[in-house]
Amino acid sequence: MPNLFPTVNEESINLEGNKQQEFKGSYAINFETGEFIKNSDGTIKILDEFEAYVQWCQLAMMTIRYKYMAYSNKFGRDIIGSDISDKNFIELELKRITQEALMVHPLTKSVDSFSFKWKGNDLYYNYEITTIKNQKKILSNNQKVG
Repeated sequence: MPNLFPTVNEESINLEGNKQQEFKGSYAINFETGEFIKNSDGTIKILDEFEAYVQWCQLAMMTIRYKYMAYSNKFGRDIIGSDISDKNFIELELKRITQEALMVHPLTKSVDSFSFKWKGNDLYYNYEITTIKNQKKILSNNQKVG
């Protein structure tokens, strides 16, 4: 009877998923107006790899997961239930949601150094993103609670 379990030389396996994707450029977006940012000559500004990554993080945090069919179910952030009132729990949940949303990007190494500030029912928070190339940026978001 033939062997049902093939023998494979492990060194000969080449997984396509292990390749680093080549950065092809990204257009700069003004999130307040929803329009592209233009250079002084009228052309649309092209971001470098790190700037594009930061913009991706900002867009991911602005997008509610599963709401738009144009995005995969891995893109965006989850929402917090409106019946939660414990501020410590809300802060922990926002930290988890933010980390979960941003760690899916292949350039993300860590999302940490969270700080929270409450103003009534609005929670303002900052956090630091670090890439696999050890580039860092502090981002800010806010969440209406209740």
